[in-house]
Amino acid sequence: MTKYILSTIAWVEKLAKKEVEKQWGKIIEVRDRMIEFEGDSKTMIRVNLWSRVGNKVYQVLAEWKNINNFDKLYDLVSSIDFKKYFHHNYPIVVKVKSINSKLDSTPAIQKITKKAIIDKLTDKSWEKVFEDKDLEKFEIMVLLINNKAKILLNTTWEALHKRGYRVDTWDAPIKESLAAALVLLSGWRFKENFYDVFCGSWTIAIEAAMIAKNIAPWLDRYFAFENLKLVDKKIIDEEYKLAESKIFDWNYNIIASDIDEEVLAKAKQNAVNAWVDDLIKFKKKDFRKYLKEDLKWTLVSNPPYWERLKVEELDELYKNIDKLLKQNKDLNGWVITGYFEWFDKIIKKDFYKKRKLYNWGEKCYFYKKI
Repeated sequence: MTKYILSTIAWVEKLAKKEVEKQWGKIIEVRDRMIEFEGDSKTMIRVNLWSRVGNKVYQVLAEWKNINNFDKLYDLVSSIDFKKYFHHNYPIVVKVKSINSKLDSTPAIQKITKKAIIDKLTDKSWEKVFEDKDLEKFEIMVLLINNKAKILLNTTWEALHKRGYRVDTWDAPIKESLAAALVLLSGWRFKENFYDVFCGSWTIAIEAAMIAKNIAPWLDRYFAFENLKLVDKKIIDEEYKLAESKIFDWNYNIIASDIDEEVLAKAKQNAVNAWVDDLIKFKKKDFRKYLKEDLKWTLVSNPPYWERLKVEELDELYKNIDKLLKQNKDLNGWVITGYFEWFDKIIKKDFYKKRKLYNWGEKCYFYKKI
């Protein structure tokens, strides 16, 4: 069994833990934005393919406590046989995260780590290391927490929230992994209606459709493990085919609306790219028209707020959001916003529960109608 770490967005660690367990990973530790687990190479591939809220999957190459000077760090990195993982001439990038540790200079840690890697690779079989800039970069992460070091290999490449379907964006797009987390946290039952009444970022409706259809969120993207010496290509191909075979061919009632036709045109194209355009009903509609309708089942939306969009008359908008959620007794209503200070002033506290989340590092709250 091999040790791995799944990094996540903040405050969704429980969701990430369930994702790992679903792919037969054995949990070692859950901490802030990090799930450490054990598994085989198939587990690593599956977590990469199926994690909706994760960022990257790292393989733990080496670890040791009390790494409090550069000699110890050099020795730890040098203990790794990098030729087991890297092909010749691929560029190697070193990234660093140091928390409460004596070694805290990122440039210095990068320099000594890269030196140890190059020294290890330079021997009779690899007389010199030439990094071909035209090839994809391999990433080594040095993680230092309380002087305990882990040397990690990025098996994912770019972060998992980059699904590949969003070729065009609008102002203030919500991160794909956060949008998926919102849908999962809402408890939406797929046979019921799902509404996004401010689909300007359009990501929530698309992620809802992908979850309902059981599409692995790896569409049209490349993973680092495909070019690392970690697993046979035959196994990779088998896991891709297995993921494709698990897609459901059912119908769902997902309604996404916005007042802007240009936004809707881009939303429709991204839904096509995600293979879910047949599941989402995109409508040009003013949010206020919903106040005259009887809505049932689940609503998850990301209304505009001043910090990013400078929208006028936000006070009236949020009063209407509160009114919509209150007047529809059969509506499981959720909204995420960074405009929480004002929203807190106009709502009845005992009518909502709220959960702190972050979108691109910006603090938001996810409000649930009780």
